[in-house]
Amino acid sequence: MRISTPGQKKLKLLQSVMAAALLVGLSACQSSGGNVPSGLPSVGQNVATALSPNPNGEVFGQGTVRVALLLPKTAPGNAAAVANELRNGATMAMQDFGQSSLQLVIKDTKGHPADAQSAAGEAISEGSSIVIGPLFAATVSAASGITVPAGVSMLAFSTDSSIARRGVYLMSFTPEDDSRRMLKYAISLGRRSIIAFLPNSAEGSIRENVLRQVAGTAGATTQIIKYDRTPEGIEKAVIDSLALIEGADTIYIPEGGPVPHSILTGIRRNGTIIQDKQVLGSGAWESVKASEPVLAGALYPGRDVSSFNNFADRYETNFNVRPGVQAALGYDAITLVSELVRLNNRARAFDTQSLENRQGYRGVNGIFRLRPSGTAQRGLAIYQIREGKGQIAVPAPSSFAGDNSRVPRS
Repeated sequence: MRISTPGQKKLKLLQSVMAAALLVGLSACQSSGGNVPSGLPSVGQNVATALSPNPNGEVFGQGTVRVALLLPKTAPGNAAAVANELRNGATMAMQDFGQSSLQLVIKDTKGHPADAQSAAGEAISEGSSIVIGPLFAATVSAASGITVPAGVSMLAFSTDSSIARRGVYLMSFTPEDDSRRMLKYAISLGRRSIIAFLPNSAEGSIRENVLRQVAGTAGATTQIIKYDRTPEGIEKAVIDSLALIEGADTIYIPEGGPVPHSILTGIRRNGTIIQDKQVLGSGAWESVKASEPVLAGALYPGRDVSSFNNFADRYETNFNVRPGVQAALGYDAITLVSELVRLNNRARAFDTQSLENRQGYRGVNGIFRLRPSGTAQRGLAIYQIREGKGQIAVPAPSSFAGDNSRVPRS
């Protein structure tokens, strides 16, 4: 790895650790294999395409492998802020690892499918070997309509697994994996009767499907309470649940923010005792106010932050703000691309065998690997709220060795 600021021992150590971890299993990608079905484009086929001299967008680095980053930089609402985090994380990784091997070109999708498709076509015509982003499901679908036929892989940031497929990989944390990790762990503790509060949304339906699948396999029973995301909707869900809660040993509330507190305090206010129930959350619980007494003892899955905290300190020094998970995803995407270029023959740097290495990679959000389905499997820890904050109850796995469908028991 190349280090942008020699002499900073802490940074050098972080980079050495990340480089060594990213090396795990990548040598296996060099062996021939038959896991790429016939009829698919030869992903990575254009890495030798001549680079146009003046690509359109922000340009970073002087490398010979061009990488396009598609972001909703000027989209309304919160999208532009998320795009800025992804951009900042990516440019930090360029400074750390990719400055001399990669040329990063950042293009604005404006959050619109048509603009995303146009940006993807422009990136390919300019000689980009891989596309990172976009962010939204609709823009990923539109852009992949250009990248997949061209044989160019995409590392996108949407959480909608329905748009993922081979060649269109999602770097994000998905509700499917999050739910499966939490529910399998709860069942391993002997929990057998789960009442779940789920929003009336696509994500709520996804989590319901996982819950029914996991519970059904384990012989556990489930009760589903759906709610609209309004104070009135949540209050109605609380009232609807009162007759069912007494027979449950587990309360599952995957939505973050103020929702878990509202539901649990509403149940208590109506006279139902929940002290003997195990409360479960999700990765979205990074946004809950953990100091609320009603949340004490709750369990939730979350990313491995052992490397993230060091990254976050550096990010804050550079940009004067504490980063969220998106900044780390941008950083990991560029780091992965840089390592694939360094370790593989250029013609195969981004083919399916390299990207789908089963031993996976270690980033600042923990270990992950890209599945043939296009989704990322991530090593998640289990946290418990104690003394007003989330504390690790079960560490995240350090590798994908063995049967990864089994969740460690406490």
